[in-house]
Amino acid sequence: MSAPCERCNCVTTNPENEYGEFVCDDCEQNAAEAAWERFCGDFYGGADPLTIREKQIHDWKNRP
Repeated sequence: MSAPCERCNCVTTNPENEYGEFVCDDCEQNAAEAAWERFCGDFYGGADPLTIREKQIHDWKNRP
């Protein structure tokens, strides 16, 4: 079965996701990359994503 992607309107054969949406692979990948950038880039000052160890050190030094 194919359905239109709810973000870009192209036809996709992906199944309905957990939110009841039909999303193509490209839009799903774009959303995942945007989420990664928001979490790892903006949260830590817009720099490149940090390793887990770097995050731990950063959080320890900036604890309340």
